[in-house]
Formats: sequence, structure tokens, C-alpha cells
Amino acid sequence: MSIRFQEELGAAGIDFDAFARDDNQIKIQRKAPFPLEILVATPPAQPQPLGQILVLAPHPNRLIDAFASEVEGVLEAFDKTWPAPNRQVLSCDVALRCLYRSTTEHAFKEIWEQRLCQPEALLKSFGRPVLGGGLRFVMPPQPGESEPKQIEVKIESFLGDTTQVFVETQFVWPSPRAGNAFEPKARLGEVNQYITQSVEAFLMEGRS
Repeated sequence: MSIRFQEELGAAGIDFDAFARDDNQIKIQRKAPFPLEILVATPPAQPQPLGQILVLAPHPNRLIDAFASEVEGVLEAFDKTWPAPNRQVLSCDVALRCLYRSTTEHAFKEIWEQRLCQPEALLKSFGRPVLGGGLRFVMPPQPGESEPKQIEVKIESFLGDTTQVFVETQFVWPSPRAGNAFEPKARLGEVNQYITQSVEAFLMEGRS
């Protein structure tokens, strides 16, 4: 089936550089022009056939629409390789990570002093310098949602460059659904819209 999956990826226009598999996982990678990683996993020793597919794009400037089109092609190849008319999708999730320039020389200073209104002196309780930190918000599904979802937002100082604020926004749709109802373009678009309308509004609130 792994060879069939490679063939279906090629037919869908998904290029890749490396392919590896073991008893429980298929891993496909591409380095250029835009990095892409595909993981197809089957956990061992399950009473029922369960699996997981992950599509990752570790690139800071990748356009959402272009990535969504590739995810759609990957899932089409997955469905053709492992057709399952009785398949049930147990849950779906999307996570988008973004960087924003801080208004201070250190992003944690912005989060701690400006956002939380806490004095720098209070951090001395830890007995050593604080390299970074941040906020985490978890919001449960709401009554009346057409498709319930849990939202988690992390806002942290980026340790790789402390002049930037790292933001991760994750949506989880926990309700099982039948067939191949992954809908990558709609889901990525929903998360991206939430970032631009809600998360960025929170980040900009109170900035001078």
C-alpha cells in the first residue's frame, strides 16, 4: 500500500524527496521549494483498525490557500489508497503558528508588563533570569455551534528571536463524522479567519 500511496501522491501533483516506512508509520518529506511532511500512522495492538494522518508545512511564509490545496491532494491520495466506505473520522484538528514583531526589546516584557501589568521585580522570586513565557487560553465548544470545536491559543515570547511574539492557534473538532469529511480548505480558512479577526485584535489591544 505504501507504493500505491506514493503513486497516488504523484497523480495528485504532490512532489516529495524522501520516503520511509516501518511497521506502524509512513513518513514522506519534501525540502523544497516549500517543506512538507506527511505522516500516516497506525497505532499497534488496537482492537479496531485505527489510524492517523498528519500534514505539516514548516515554512514561515507559506500561503494558506496553497497549503490547503496540497493538503486536499494528500487526503485525496490517502482516500484512494485506503478506500473505506465505512470509515469514521473520530476528530480533526488544525494548528497555525505565526510570528509578530514585539513592541518592546523582549517579547516577554510586552506580555508580562504591558499585557498582564505585572512588575519585573516580581520575577525575582524564581531566583534566576526568565528567558521567556506566555499565555494559554483554552475555549470549549459553544452551544448552538453547527459543528462543535475547541479552540486553544498560545501567545509566547519566541525563544529563537525574543523580539518576536509566537502565536499558535489550534482548532479541534472532536465530533465523529462519517466518510472522508476532512474539508481541509474550509477548516484552514476558518482558523485563519479566527486569527485575523480575533487573535490579532487581542494582540493589538492596548499596544501603543
